[in-house]
Amino acid sequence: MNIMIMTVSGLSIGVAIVIGSHLGGSNPEKPVKSCANTAISFYLLLSLIVTVLGVFLTPFLISLVKTPPEAISGAISYLRIIFLGSVFLFGYNLIAAFQQGFGDSKTPLYLVLTGTFINIILDYLLIGVWDMGPQGAAIATVTAQAITLAAGIVYFRIKKHLITFSPREFKINKIQMGLIIHMGLPAAIQQFLINVSNTTLMGVANSFGVAASAGYGVAVKLDSFARLPIDAIGLGVAPFASQNVGAGKPERALKGLKEAVKLAEVFAVLSIVLFQTIAPLLSSIFDSNPQVIAYSAGYLKIVCFANLIFAMITPMIGFVRGTGNSIFTLIAVVVAQYFIRIPVSLICTKLIGFNGLAVGTILATISALMIYSYAIFTNRWMKSKEVLRSKEMLSKCQ
Repeated sequence: MNIMIMTVSGLSIGVAIVIGSHLGGSNPEKPVKSCANTAISFYLLLSLIVTVLGVFLTPFLISLVKTPPEAISGAISYLRIIFLGSVFLFGYNLIAAFQQGFGDSKTPLYLVLTGTFINIILDYLLIGVWDMGPQGAAIATVTAQAITLAAGIVYFRIKKHLITFSPREFKINKIQMGLIIHMGLPAAIQQFLINVSNTTLMGVANSFGVAASAGYGVAVKLDSFARLPIDAIGLGVAPFASQNVGAGKPERALKGLKEAVKLAEVFAVLSIVLFQTIAPLLSSIFDSNPQVIAYSAGYLKIVCFANLIFAMITPMIGFVRGTGNSIFTLIAVVVAQYFIRIPVSLICTKLIGFNGLAVGTILATISALMIYSYAIFTNRWMKSKEVLRSKEMLSKCQ
């Protein structure tokens, strides 16, 4: 499931960037419509393939993760229902990508909140009241996604948007398809590699015992919450950069990047203040075990300083993606995660114990910052073959 979600999310980033690039052109209506209809057609086809393969391969997939025998039946039912609803997951991600491509960050948020609220209500009814177990959880998830997708389509129709979701217009354009994959595939691979890295480090944390494992899980969750505003800023930079580069205003895109970094640093400093002062209190919200709290708080008080670097990196990631330089993000992930974070974490945990995991994370963010800084401040982002190819493909769409 994680692989499916990461692939869809990565491709959706590509869709948002391509639409943003078209909007920056002189005659955006035709290429934007073509891109949107290509994406819709492709996602429908992809969701059909995922549904058929997923339903058929569910028992095999369950066996891969060594599910306890008593849970196998429920797990198979849950996963098959989720796969049957793949079209709704794909569709919602596509709706969000379209809106982000147009620079609309509020509507996707409202849709997510709506879907989350519906999911919670249905979980309560199907699991708590009617005791439907895993099947109930899956039905609740798929239903919430379906309602969110329907609400998104209705929103586009009411607004008389360029994107109409009219089945008569669904058609795959080879050039648009190439652009979406060109922009989105590196992002999908990047997210997959990060997930594998995180799983590896979770294994390292597990080696320190149950309390350390739980403490690491709590700390990662809290740090992820603290980074949400920074992540949102990075997501906003990508369509902003693509629209301005598409309009021939790269200097405006760079100015936007600088302002985004300044704003992100405010949230980074706030996260440091929070974790340095009340990390134990925040950790206790998730687990009352004193050992778990100690591990979580100790890790957070060190790793929080990486947020200062993360606040620079995240807008940079949005910028290089938005300008058609997705390959730089892939290089940065491979170097930071696999040449720095994992090896350094393994070495440092042997030398200083559990908090060596935090040291590995800090050094990984520094290495990523060096790569993105090189790409941006030496103007490599304007000269790369990837950008030239993107410009050539975009020009054919006008």
